Amino acid sequence: MSDILKHTKSRAKRLRSYLASQDIPITHAQSLEAVAKEDGMRDWNTLSATLAAAGNPARPHSEEQNAAHRLAFHVGDRVGGTYRGGNFAGTILGLEKTDGGPVWRIKIQFDAPVAIGTSAALNLTRLRVRLMINTDGTSVNLKGTPDGQMQMHHL
Repeated sequence: MSDILKHTKSRAKRLRSYLASQDIPITHAQSLEAVAKEDGMRDWNTLSATLAAAGNPARPHSEEQNAAHRLAFHVGDRVGGTYRGGNFAGTILGLEKTDGGPVWRIKIQFDAPVAIGTSAALNLTRLRVRLMINTDGTSVNLKGTPDGQMQMHHL
C-alpha cells in the first residue's frame, strides 16, 4: 500500500474520531467516502484506485494549477467569519469539489443561530448553511464570482 493511500486512510480515521467526539457518529465507510469527496472524487473506490495506480494524489492538472485549486479548509475544521452580515463560529460538516474551477460546495453547522433578516418585524436565522466558496473561504457563484454572502477563516 502506498504512503499516500495510508495517509488518506489516516485522514478518514481522524475525521471519524473528531466527529465521534462531537457526538456525530459515522461509520468507517462514511468517513472514507467523505475524504474521497473532499479530494474531488466520486467515491472512495475511485480515489483508492487512483491513488494505488499513481502512487500519488490524483491531480489531473500541473502542480501550479493544483496550488491555485487547493483548499485550506477540511471537514471537521472550526471556522468563523460573517454570513449575510452576521458573525458566526461553526464546524465544517461537508466539502465537495465542483467540476468547474476552484469552487467548492460547503456545509457549515453554526454554533449559534445567525440572524439573516433585514427587517425587525421578521426574525430569520440560520443554524446550518450550504453554499459555494473559493479557495480563500469567500462565497461565490458556480462560475467563481464572489457573491458577498459569506467570508470565513480558521478559528
